[in-house]
Amino acid sequence: MNSYQCYQVLGIKNDASFKEIKSTYRQLVLQFHPDKNMSETDGKKFKMVTEAYQFLKKEHKRTHQTSNSKNTWKYASKNSNKEYDFDSHKQSWGARTNDRSPEEDWSRYTRQTENAYQDFWKYYEKTFWEYYEKVRSDSKVEPEPIEQEKETLVSVNVDPSRCIACCSCETIAPSVFAVDKNVNVNPKSHVINEQGAKCEKILDAAQTCPTKAISVKDKESEKSLYPW
Repeated sequence: MNSYQCYQVLGIKNDASFKEIKSTYRQLVLQFHPDKNMSETDGKKFKMVTEAYQFLKKEHKRTHQTSNSKNTWKYASKNSNKEYDFDSHKQSWGARTNDRSPEEDWSRYTRQTENAYQDFWKYYEKTFWEYYEKVRSDSKVEPEPIEQEKETLVSVNVDPSRCIACCSCETIAPSVFAVDKNVNVNPKSHVINEQGAKCEKILDAAQTCPTKAISVKDKESEKSLYPW
């Protein structure tokens, strides 16, 4: 594989910087790695991308070393005339130039398992989501039904001897009470529909009567609700 082929494999221009080469290589490695891409189980594209990057990396390093060889730093020992070159010794730490890439090194340990269990990731994903849905369904809390209070049925009565037709009961609960407005002398209020309003509204209307002419009772228990 030559330089031109390497640039074609990585899909970059021939004048791309090494920083661009490195960035593109990392993206392609993640895209074509057999652990990440189930359609690339043979690892062919992954190997081609890695080989192209290693070639360009070595070429870049060789070019860099050649350009720096002109500016090699040297010093002479005081006790002898021998000169020492700072660049004559390679660094003893870090990865060696002939080391394989981390991606290739990882594949060395996982290849056997991948070949033995080719459908492992499909099985793992299926099992994971089945377990997730099971836990999710088991953790659901059914809302408790809201018990609606039973409406109290009441019987309502107006005492004509006490009623002064102030109309407060008719104003608050017009569907329950009505005042005889056609009567010219001493008009009276009377009940037109005991179930025309809720118990609370009927009690409010009864409590506004200044003469306490309205009495309210519970129909079932015959207990007096108003007056108390």
